[in-house]
Amino acid sequence: MQSSLTRASVLVLSVGVSLLAACSDGTGPNASGEVGLGFQLATSQSGTSAQSAPGTATGTGVAQVSTTPAGLSITSGTDAIVITRAQIVVRDVKLKSAAATCVDDDDDDDKSSSSRSGTRSSKDDDDDDDDCPSIRVGPYLVNIPVSGADGGRVAVMVPEGTYSSVRLSVHKVSSSDSADLAFRQANPDFRNISIRLEGTFNTQPFTFVSDVNAKLEMPLTAPVVIGKGGDNVTVTIDMKDWFTKPTGGLYSPGAANTSGFVQAKIQNNIRNTFRAFRDKNRDGKEDR
Repeated sequence: MQSSLTRASVLVLSVGVSLLAACSDGTGPNASGEVGLGFQLATSQSGTSAQSAPGTATGTGVAQVSTTPAGLSITSGTDAIVITRAQIVVRDVKLKSAAATCVDDDDDDDKSSSSRSGTRSSKDDDDDDDDCPSIRVGPYLVNIPVSGADGGRVAVMVPEGTYSSVRLSVHKVSSSDSADLAFRQANPDFRNISIRLEGTFNTQPFTFVSDVNAKLEMPLTAPVVIGKGGDNVTVTIDMKDWFTKPTGGLYSPGAANTSGFVQAKIQNNIRNTFRAFRDKNRDGKEDR
C-alpha cells in the first residue's frame, strides 16, 4: 500500500511548519534549510531502543517484530498479529529548537507520563511559557507503510539552526468540532477516533480503532543541525509494545475496541512508543 498524505494536508503542513520559523534560536529572519519529516513503523532492524517501555514484557515475554509479504508481523509465545494497514491522525507537528519552546494552546489532549524515549504527553504544558506563536496544522491522515518502508514524509523549509525535539498531537477526530468537518467528510471511518489498524490476530481478521488523544514531545536522540544542505528526521512507532502482555503473549487488538483493562492498557502503551531521530537516508535507523 502506498503511503500518502492528502495533497491539501501536505500544503497545510508545509505552510504551518514554515510559519513556525519564529521558534528558531535566532531573532529576525535568517537563512533556511530543508528538513524532511516522515513516519515509519519500528521493526527489529530499526533504530529503536532495546530497553522496554514501562509495563511492557521483558525476558521470555518480549515480542518479536518483522516485515513479511503480508504485513508487519508481531509474535510472542503462541500469539501472532499481522498488521496489514496502519493509519493515524496527526495534528500540530512542530520542530523545536534547542533554545526556544512554542506555546501550546491546545487544552483537549490527554495527560500521560514520560516514556522510555523521553516522550511526554501533557494536557496543560506549563513549561511552554515562551512567546513563540502556536500554529495549528491539520488534522491530516498518515498512512504508515506496514512493509517497514518510509512513509508520510513531507519536506519543508525551516530556519537554519539546531533542533532538539519534535512535537505532535495524536488527534481524535471530533464528530462535532467544525474544525474537523472537512477531515471527517474526506475520511468518514475516522469519526471520534485517531488510529485505525487492520490485520489478523492468530489468523482471525480484526479492525482495531483507538480514540487516544495525546500531545507528544519526542526529544531527538541527538540534536539535528539544519543547514543549507538540509536533513531528514524520522518518527518511528513501535507497535509491538502496544499489544505485548507483561507476562508474555499478545493482547487481542479486537478486544481493545471495548472499554476495559485491555483497552486502557493499550491506549497507555500507544503514548509511550513514539521516537524521533536524525535519519539522513530515511532508512528508519538512527544516524550515528
